[in-house]
Amino acid sequence: MRKWTAWTADIKPLPGGVVGRLVPILLALVMYVGDVWVGSGDSFGKYGTLKLALPYLPLAALFLGALPGAILWLACICVIAAVGMPGVLLAGLVFPSVIVVAGCCYLLPWRQAVLFPLLCEAVLFFLYLLVPNAPLFAVVMVGVFVAFAGAAGLSLNAFRRRHENSAKRIEALEVEQAKIRANERTLLAHELHDIVAHDVTIIAMQARRAEFVDDQKKTSEILAGIGNSAQQTLQDLRSLVLLLKEEDKVSDAAGESATVGPSIIDPAELSGETTTAVGLVHDLDAVADALQSSGYEVNLTVQGEVARIPASLRQALRRTIRELGTNILKHAVPASSVEVGLYVREGNVQLVATNNISGEKPIMSSKTGLEAMRARCGVFGGFVEAGETEGVWTTSVTIPLEGLSKAN
Repeated sequence: MRKWTAWTADIKPLPGGVVGRLVPILLALVMYVGDVWVGSGDSFGKYGTLKLALPYLPLAALFLGALPGAILWLACICVIAAVGMPGVLLAGLVFPSVIVVAGCCYLLPWRQAVLFPLLCEAVLFFLYLLVPNAPLFAVVMVGVFVAFAGAAGLSLNAFRRRHENSAKRIEALEVEQAKIRANERTLLAHELHDIVAHDVTIIAMQARRAEFVDDQKKTSEILAGIGNSAQQTLQDLRSLVLLLKEEDKVSDAAGESATVGPSIIDPAELSGETTTAVGLVHDLDAVADALQSSGYEVNLTVQGEVARIPASLRQALRRTIRELGTNILKHAVPASSVEVGLYVREGNVQLVATNNISGEKPIMSSKTGLEAMRARCGVFGGFVEAGETEGVWTTSVTIPLEGLSKAN
């Protein structure tokens, strides 16, 4: 029952809506009235006028769809055979057969469309053998026209199927493009957060420090740092816009757009795209220096062979290091002790940051930092753990090394 429902659901309706469905009825009615007008039914004697309607019933049944038309055509040829296959009825069946067979082959699913004209030819041949004195010429004429109509309908069916498959592929591509655009928007949001949040956070922290400094020289230094941070933020935003405009230079621009602001890594001390182990360690040192300049006591630990970390993973770690530094500035107790560690083990690399939590409300906390880190680590099959224990906040980023070295 399910198979029957499945293939009947694939039958296409007649094109043209209600008007298209009325056309077969009008054609059948016109041809039937023409036969009655010329008196073709007189040769059948009683009920001759009703018998003349037999060839046109399948054509009229197309109003209900391809399946009723196909079934009624087979039923009509059987009834015509039962009354002796008169030549007049077979001749009247030619034109309706062309429309019905071609229409059914066009509207039915491909397998049923191929079988239908073959079934028509087989039934016609079988009935010809059963009916004595059946007019051979009339039977051959119906068979030939059925064959031509079937070929034409199958050709149209193949064209329709190609068009539908193309439409489905286009729809699938549009859905895929929508997913890609959504992913790109998410990545862009993370990029904007990475570029802007760090520098803006530092600007806010420096502005807050300036409120409590009485020394004019220190105040001037703080204001200069604010100006440099703002200038670097603008430069990073311009780099991101350039990256979006020049898609063929995404890989090069991505490294530049991910550089940390002047209070985290000074532009004159940038390590390039962090494609070397030395560059990654340089970035760690720069983040530690920036935290120390903000009054924190930083304990930096690097263990293991940093050179084992693939280049693509170094880029992700660089941004993660920057994010951890900014989170410390936002949430840690001022002038407290901070621990930052990079551990390269046999099967994974781990980046850990530990700090005491400040009781004050954090500056501009959007809570997207951890989300961005999780998304970035998820690409490499890693995970992020973050939580508080007795007033100490620990963020741990773990990424497996197995398979990454081969991929890179």
